[in-house]
This record gives sequence, structure tokens and C-alpha cells, in this order.
Amino acid sequence: MAAVHCSDNALKRDGHAGDWRDSAGSATPPEAWLYRIRAAFCALTCAFTIGFMLFSPPAAAQTDFEGLDCLAPPYDAPQTELQREIATLVDWLRSRLEPYPPLFSILIEAPPEICLGERLIGAHGYFEMETSRIALGSTLSPALMRAVAVHELRHIHQVRVGACLNPGLSMQATGRTVLAMEADASAISLAIAWELKQAGEPEVWAALSHWRSYTRLAEAFEAGMRESGDIALATSSAFAEWYEIDWRREAYYKNACSAYLDREDANHALPRYGSIEPGFFETLCTLPDGIPYPCMEPAGTGQE
Repeated sequence: MAAVHCSDNALKRDGHAGDWRDSAGSATPPEAWLYRIRAAFCALTCAFTIGFMLFSPPAAAQTDFEGLDCLAPPYDAPQTELQREIATLVDWLRSRLEPYPPLFSILIEAPPEICLGERLIGAHGYFEMETSRIALGSTLSPALMRAVAVHELRHIHQVRVGACLNPGLSMQATGRTVLAMEADASAISLAIAWELKQAGEPEVWAALSHWRSYTRLAEAFEAGMRESGDIALATSSAFAEWYEIDWRREAYYKNACSAYLDREDANHALPRYGSIEPGFFETLCTLPDGIPYPCMEPAGTGQE
């Protein structure tokens, strides 16, 4: 990959050659259509692998697609051992996410194809818009696989409510948006894992808290719960801590910039200069039950 200098004031690249609501019906019909329009708009304009969706159900389970073994919804006809593992995962997600309608409804109303693969490049999991599939590492422990699946479902929910990328954003604003979406998905995964632990199922929390990418976030979340007893404030603490881990923040930001330049090349597009819309963080930062949690990006974000 060519080196990318992520700055709106110096767009250059070395070596460059030229939501819908839940099924209970809590949304009125106009609101439901608004969520559909937002989801379609976001899906058509986002190209990162962190969770951008325009659902089109595949006809049947698929195997050996770029090394992935996939099972299409309704996940009731597994043919291989990995597909049976996917079906078991979906059963777990449906049972545990029912208290969280925004995530549960994804599995009921517009479920993605889910794949397992041994050789995911640079990731333990991702959501791919073009194929409407979640891919997860097949070598993950069951508890960590569940955690990563929840993380990717949160990305799908972000798109549904319109907290996603806008085609008019500048490269810097695009990078900042990606960082915020990742921080939110990570914090929400911890919030759900915490509540599972409190309900007597500690495995997902234990898997995340011992995972290098999440250890500091889990510590921040747990400290927030000790200090306040408020899950919204604890989630806010984990969101803020995500930005404090330099290697991760820089990696996501530079990858976002690279993808931005790739899209410009592919579409022969001129640079854009749009800013993040007012209200973006308010839309993004809600708990799985719909209650908002405080979130704010640190000063200077996007100046890498």
C-alpha cells in the first residue's frame, strides 16, 4: 500500500499516478421510511469493511468463497461443520440480543450472510457492504467470536440510523467518522458484555478484557461502573479510552484515508471538503436500549 499523508491541506499519496425501528412497530410509518432511506444512502456511499449494508439475501449457503465458509439467512440449512458453528452462533445472538431491539431486529428483519474463515486479512471480523456479509475468524474462541459478531452488528445499526459516512466529506472528516464509529462499536460491545456478566454469563466479558485490543477499554469501562454505577457513563469512558491507544487510532485513520483516495481514483472524483454534520455524535452514541451516552472526540483528532 502506498504511503498516505492524511491531511486535507496536503492531499498527497507517495507513488500516486494520476433505523428502521424494531418489529414491535415503535416507529411511525414516516419515521420507518426515513430510517430506510438513511440506511440505503449510507450503504451506497460507504466502502470500508467495518459495517456498511444494503441487504440482498443470497439464495443458499455458500462454501469456498475466497476461503470463507458462509451460511445465508435464515441459517437453517447448514451443510458443513463451520456452517453448523455459524447456526449455533446465530442462535446465541438471537437469544442474548433480544433485550436490545436495535441489534436484535437486524437478525430478524434483514439478517446478513455470516461467514467463517481462517485467513481474514488484518482483522478478526468485518462487515462487507457489497456482499452483505459478516466475516469472522474461524479460529476465534466461541466467546470472542460472539463479541466480534456483536461489534459488527453494531456497525450495521450505525448505518441504519444514519451515523455513517457522507460522500461529501473531506478526507479528514472521513477518517474522523471512521474513528468514531469504531470507538462506539467497541464501547457498545463492552456494555453488552458487562450486562451479560452481571446476568451470570461472564465469558464474553472475560474474552474482551483479556484481548489486547480491548484490555484498556475494559479497564476504563469497569472503572466507570465502580465510580458511577451508570452504564451510560461507563460506556462513555470506554469510548474516550479508544482514542487514547495511539497505534490503533493511527492505523484506522490512515486506512480510512487510503480507502478515500482509492475511491477518488476509481471514480475519477475531485476532492471533497465537507465537514461532519451537526448531530452526528448524538445520533451515533446511544446504548443498545436507545438511551444516549455522552461521547466526544478528543481535540486534535484527525491531525495525524
